[in-house]
Amino acid sequence: MAKTIGFLIIGNEILDGIVLESNSQWLTNRLKPLGFFVKERIIVRDDLLEIGQALKKLIEDGCNLIFTSGGLGPTHDDMTLKGIAQALNVTLELNQEALEIVTRQYAEIHKRGIIDSPLITPAREKMAYLPSASKPLDNKVGGAPGVLLIKDKITIICLPGVPSELMWIFDNQVIQGLVNDVDGHFFEDTISLPLRDESTLSPIIDEVMKKIPETWVKSLVKPYGESGIRIWISSRGKTKIEVENKVKNAKKLLLQLVNENLLEKL
Repeated sequence: MAKTIGFLIIGNEILDGIVLESNSQWLTNRLKPLGFFVKERIIVRDDLLEIGQALKKLIEDGCNLIFTSGGLGPTHDDMTLKGIAQALNVTLELNQEALEIVTRQYAEIHKRGIIDSPLITPAREKMAYLPSASKPLDNKVGGAPGVLLIKDKITIICLPGVPSELMWIFDNQVIQGLVNDVDGHFFEDTISLPLRDESTLSPIIDEVMKKIPETWVKSLVKPYGESGIRIWISSRGKTKIEVENKVKNAKKLLLQLVNENLLEKL
């Protein structure tokens, strides 16, 4: 089954404007070339009910691969796994493999002189309680393991909110499994045009998308008066050659129509 992605971002600090959320953008840019389709992103506060409701909405909306970011740490407001467990009607259980990861990481962090003690306190042990039947994902950057949970054909991957930890887990524990599960290909390209008015491009973009089906053409403009409009062209399909040719043909046609339009105004 093709993977449709939903992002569930958790954290008061994001909605309160203290932290700029960039994890979903980074993940999207890693997932697009693999052919995955990102359908939806939801940002919620550190609240059990909101986390559960958001997860259920992503599932109801057809997302069968869900990434969560944030809320895996040792403090009272880190409640992502508990919210997910409640939403899926499963229990939280002490996972021995996860506990080994937490123990190893705190010993390493202590060895580097970053923390005073490597002891596994109740707050640190909390990070090893995972939803039943889930699998921990190793984290060699921070203390909290990531989590992989598959239930009713829905894959949920929980990642820390700290970008360096999220990136390490994705690159070392997640991406290879996704590569083996790819269905289709994605290709994109951008071009810059020395134009100032987006409205003049609208009929041209419509014509390109009509003549070359299964391509998406979108203008990325600057404020009025500033020179330059970027055009983003993308396509998804069964083979790499197919999508690359569609994007190249769309780019060629777009430039042709733009040039013809400019000549008519001379």
